[in-house]
Amino acid sequence: MTQEEKKLLINRQVEKAHHFIRQSEEMMTLGHSDLAVNRYYYACFHIVQALFLQKGISVRTHSGMISQFSQHFVKTGIVSLEDGSLLARLFQLRQKADYNCAYDVTEDEAKSLEEPAHRFVEKIVELIEK
Repeated sequence: MTQEEKKLLINRQVEKAHHFIRQSEEMMTLGHSDLAVNRYYYACFHIVQALFLQKGISVRTHSGMISQFSQHFVKTGIVSLEDGSLLARLFQLRQKADYNCAYDVTEDEAKSLEEPAHRFVEKIVELIEK
């Protein structure tokens, strides 16, 4: 992949992250907490993918992404433990919301993740732009 192609792909991942953040807001407005959490997670997923592209980190699974994010960015102090925990929490909650028919994300749970998810995306954008 050329540098220009890499830059384009990073920009597309960032755009997708922002798109999913906007969708999460729409889902909250409509009262769809499960879908809002799904969009929060995928916004964070795509922004981390953009960061990984920039840094040359490759992963094949969602769990691998969380593990590599922790290893390269949380344990090194580049991002806070709180942000690393948020990514893991969103992944777990998204899994439950998407696959466990006996579990529904409450409006309060989803609302409690709104600001942290927005903040996480913006922090990673700052890292990418450095």
